Amino acid sequence: MRALALPALGLAQRSAQSLPALFAELATRLPAPDIARLHSAGHAVSGKGPGTYIADDLATEALADAHPRFVLRTANRRVFRLLPEAGSISVEQGGAAGDGLVNDQSAIQATIDYAEAVGAREIRFESAYYRIDCPERTSPALDTRAVDGHPLVVRKSLTLRGCAADRSVLDFRGLGGVDPDGNWQMAPTSATDAAPAVWRRGGLYLDGDTSRPEPAARRIARLELDRLVFRGNRQRTGQTTYPADSVTGDGWDISDKGFWLQDVYVGTVICRDTDFIGWRGEIFYAVGADDAIERLSLTRCKLLTGNGNGLNLGCNPRVDAVDCEFGDCKIAQEDTGKSYAHFRNCLWRDCEYVWLGGGSTHGRLYTYKYPTRDEAAPVPATILDGCRFDDAGLVWVNSWVSGRIRTVDTPVAMSSTHGHALRDIDLEVDALLDRRGGFNAVGLYGPTSLTQPVEGAPVGVYHSPPRQIRLKVRHYRSALAQQAGRHWLDVRWGGYIDRSCRIEVEGEFLAGRVPNGQDDPLSFPFVSFAGGNTTPASTVHGYYKPASIAASGVLAPASSHMALALSGDIAVDLALPANPRGGANHGYADGQRLRLVKQENAGTITFKKGTSTSMAMTATRVLDKASDWIEFAYNRSASRWEEVGFGAY
Repeated sequence: MRALALPALGLAQRSAQSLPALFAELATRLPAPDIARLHSAGHAVSGKGPGTYIADDLATEALADAHPRFVLRTANRRVFRLLPEAGSISVEQGGAAGDGLVNDQSAIQATIDYAEAVGAREIRFESAYYRIDCPERTSPALDTRAVDGHPLVVRKSLTLRGCAADRSVLDFRGLGGVDPDGNWQMAPTSATDAAPAVWRRGGLYLDGDTSRPEPAARRIARLELDRLVFRGNRQRTGQTTYPADSVTGDGWDISDKGFWLQDVYVGTVICRDTDFIGWRGEIFYAVGADDAIERLSLTRCKLLTGNGNGLNLGCNPRVDAVDCEFGDCKIAQEDTGKSYAHFRNCLWRDCEYVWLGGGSTHGRLYTYKYPTRDEAAPVPATILDGCRFDDAGLVWVNSWVSGRIRTVDTPVAMSSTHGHALRDIDLEVDALLDRRGGFNAVGLYGPTSLTQPVEGAPVGVYHSPPRQIRLKVRHYRSALAQQAGRHWLDVRWGGYIDRSCRIEVEGEFLAGRVPNGQDDPLSFPFVSFAGGNTTPASTVHGYYKPASIAASGVLAPASSHMALALSGDIAVDLALPANPRGGANHGYADGQRLRLVKQENAGTITFKKGTSTSMAMTATRVLDKASDWIEFAYNRSASRWEEVGFGAY
């Protein structure tokens, strides 16, 4: 060989060492000491997962041992690691096939682990479909800190982003790729109970700080999930006992949570265009201390299909949810107190019930049902803006909920049983009756006793009546409901309710079902009824009809509009009380109107001027014929009902 050819040969060999090759082939290279970068054409297949590998201070033997899918040793014992591109790596660079046939669980988890080790900020899912098999669980099922058996575990701040044209699907299966709906693992129940328990493993598990790290930043300071579908492949069976049955596998499987955050501390969690669908337990589960999550943002997300909860937020983050859907499960949302939550254009559907609003927003007192707040901070708020509830069973609304909602075949209730010491609710409900009927659109229920103990509280702490509750209800029926003869029942209240509460109702209703507290109620909040259309009318104008009156006495208002019937062709004198049965704190509100109409022609009803200090008349009035009426307005300062209208025909 001529001397001039030797330098050329050296240059050619040097150039060959720098040519792109598959990841495994790079390990056969002999790069010169001054070559700091190698390029792969792909991980296992050319074009899938190409990348640049760098020899720098992070590229150590220890890193190569810990992350062999991303760090290589060349033939001359140099170490090169994958270099994130603008802080981003792909699961294909870790060997994920992304074909839906090969189990990509180990490749995806290895990508997460490597990103966390080198400080990469983003993981890309470049294919449309990934199969993820459940790894084996050996730890007890109830050990919530053990990570074995969880398919995907995140420990540091990351963004997981789907890059396929129509999002990227993560398809979760059982051990060995079996159908997880009918197959599951068995693990010991706990460290002290060796009895076998069902383990289906869930989807994404967050292994955050187990104690508050402040003033240091939280390890998972920010987690973003973007354009991903976490498909659990479980069906809703309707069996909701928990834990799941160890023989049939059916039930509310507490080992199977789509998004799993429990008793750890993280910062901000952001989900965009990301769905969690088909899990036997909780679909999105985040519980722990009040500040377990600092902020949760959900945009165009679906949390659907399972035997447990859709959205379970047993903590107090700031919540912003836009264009989201929750349901096809037992409880579409189970909530505790929120200092601030805003739901815009969201849908809750096909469930047994929904639980919204607070509880504890400033430390727990007695029970999570008891409201607490920081009185030096703005009033807590759960805002429902243009939200809808379809076939949602029953919506329980607790303290500090406001906004306007539309319900379809779904009742709404506020009850001191589910939300102790209810307060500060301002809600408008557009209630549509469609495929079912015969239920109350809205109900407000206080305690039946003022000495009813609060669970978990010291002796002498009692349920207090709801106060500062403002409800506006509009009744509608679809043409289908009208054709089928389906009807709304009444908007109803019961128990002890503070007189500061207001109920305003309009729209269609079944005869006799105008807003009422039933006969002789303990309380009478401010009640108004307008624009009513009874369907059909079995009482005068469809007004509420108490028990037939058999003798003279004091008539206890039970509704703002009442039809009065006599037990026979008799004459009675009636007066009105200064307060409802529960006392002055529970009614009546100043300006409350009361319209009384005679139901039938038989007998007479007389309201005599000057016979009662709690009733002021311009003259003695006699209701003689059917449809004769008299109307009063309550004067709070004088504690009396004052006549404002009369009609006899």
